[in-house]
Amino acid sequence: MTERRVPAFRSRAEAAFIALAAGDALGWPQEFPSKVLGGGSEQTATTAFRPWVRRGGGRFYPHEEHIQAGEYSDDTQLVLAVARCRMLSGTSWWGALTRTELPLWTLYERGGGGATKRATEMWIKGMPPWRSNDSRAVRRYFDAGGNGVTMRVLPHAIFYACEADPTPLMRDVVTDGVATHGHPRALVGATAYAFAAWWLLRSEQTIRFGELVQVLLENAAVWGALPATNPARNGWLDAADRSTPNGYEAAWSTVVGEMRDLFHRVERGLNAGAIADDDEILRDLGCFGKAKGAGTVSTAAAVYLCARYAAQPVQAVLKAAFARKADTDTIAAMSGGLVGCLAGQDWLPPEWKEVQDYEYLRRMANQVAQGPSAAQHRPAGLRTIGQRELDSLRAVLVEGHRGSLDLDGIRHAEVVDLICPTPLSKSTVAQVWQLRTSDGQTIYVTKLGRRSKTAGPREPELQTSGRPPMLRTDGHAVPLATAAGLKLTVTDIKAMAAFYEGVLGLRPGKRSHRFVSYGALSLVDAQTAADLSGGAVDPKMDARRHRIQVHVSDLDAAYRRVQQLGGRVAQPITEMPWRERVFHCV
Repeated sequence: MTERRVPAFRSRAEAAFIALAAGDALGWPQEFPSKVLGGGSEQTATTAFRPWVRRGGGRFYPHEEHIQAGEYSDDTQLVLAVARCRMLSGTSWWGALTRTELPLWTLYERGGGGATKRATEMWIKGMPPWRSNDSRAVRRYFDAGGNGVTMRVLPHAIFYACEADPTPLMRDVVTDGVATHGHPRALVGATAYAFAAWWLLRSEQTIRFGELVQVLLENAAVWGALPATNPARNGWLDAADRSTPNGYEAAWSTVVGEMRDLFHRVERGLNAGAIADDDEILRDLGCFGKAKGAGTVSTAAAVYLCARYAAQPVQAVLKAAFARKADTDTIAAMSGGLVGCLAGQDWLPPEWKEVQDYEYLRRMANQVAQGPSAAQHRPAGLRTIGQRELDSLRAVLVEGHRGSLDLDGIRHAEVVDLICPTPLSKSTVAQVWQLRTSDGQTIYVTKLGRRSKTAGPREPELQTSGRPPMLRTDGHAVPLATAAGLKLTVTDIKAMAAFYEGVLGLRPGKRSHRFVSYGALSLVDAQTAADLSGGAVDPKMDARRHRIQVHVSDLDAAYRRVQQLGGRVAQPITEMPWRERVFHCV
């Protein structure tokens, strides 16, 4: 690769990561459109991120969690996990993925797929999923053909973009994929997608309309080849043959034919030109049916949208993100990754700089783009993560840990916020810790439990934690509380942010025109602070300009205690627009 190509290539890698995360953040809430704040069931396609409310916990721990505008889900989380591993030399990247990154991901995953989580549970136990003693679990693993692999393989394409031979790329994509999925639909979809991204990154000439699809069809022998060497060792191919009627290679060949057929459908759709109906073509590809989550279907959809809107990259992402009843977050993320590889950064909407961990995404893309020549040996301190390590991490959070938290022997994190989701049953207790890692990623760790059946109405207990969220002082039950941070009311938020960032060197975790968060310290526009506090904040009075925010396990009990002890309530219990209940006292 010549020196002339380096800046353009790095720009494309950055754009691919940013557009992938933006597509994820835009598409994630569209799977639940009625939960988007300020919108209805029919959402207008827009590049602006919106906050929304996500229901989680299943039927045992039902709760609602407020998702901030621009926050991403498992698609981007897994891309970043692979990116961190990808920078390790030789085959050590795969060990880091299966022994450290995937197990740790279960601690903070948001919207993770069932196949990925089931396979990772086996890695947490120290065993590959195809070697489980449970034959039904092995069968489910080899039946897993979803897009959980396809969504995360972009870092491999960027890593090998400097290499003229795609063979190592295809090998590593399959090696990555078998960590969680065994069916050829998951793996072939991933190799085809990775090849498309690799080819786009290497292209120096203007791409002709429909050329990407032609290239994929012409190179089916490349992305459709089952790697000659056993990708995951440990008897994977033998187990695959035993679990697949007529042998795994025959099943693989059949799926390659399916992938080629999908690309021919894409080609026919593109040939319709301006009169093409995107929804009809996506429906023909299977995006709205039972197979909408298949790796092959998701790849075909992303390739179609990239080829269709090569001259309008934003539309490729928006069409996917707002394709109602499709797998919107994954297809939008994958489409964003491809158009980023194609078009670089010039087309990126300015509001996408507000996507979660924007600077971290840029930095990771640049590091992966250095390729094999910059790969490093596995760090000596990188730990294998098992159930004991995960339980320990959760325990120290429940106990109110402060300071640096060791995640894996290399990365550390600090708690920047404690969030109390809204329980949807009387027995549910939910807590979410927002953490900022030492390398710049934001992660959320959720702890779910139930109130003890023996606890009174004022004394809820977390059955799963072994520690009640109520402390006792002088015989009285006091809600367990955590200092969430200091909110400074400011009249010129831009000037104050410039001071804290330019002079003190703080890095914002979240930013809007009315609010900037630096973790435990936040700047809030004066009028916004006054409005949200119901007048409790008065910018004209020095004693009432700023707020100390405290999260409690039982807001009603805390409210009663403030009144009993003579505190003055400035704003009674109020539900904020983002569904959080608060009160203010002075």
